[in-house]
Amino acid sequence: MITEEKAYDILALDNTATPEEIVARYQTLKDQYRKIKEETADLKTQLAYQLKQIELDDVFIYFRNVQKI
Repeated sequence: MITEEKAYDILALDNTATPEEIVARYQTLKDQYRKIKEETADLKTQLAYQLKQIELDDVFIYFRNVQKI
């Protein structure tokens, strides 16, 4: 379960971040994770970054549900 504190921690933002900053950070991390996942040949690393992408999506859904974005 994602909490507000954990959501900000995953994005590496503080709780004063604006909706624009949250969305921008989400997109930046999503792109970075996708690139790493696609460029690596190591299955363990691919799976780790797939889990990070899922966690990031959970954060996005959390913020959307609490109407922060």
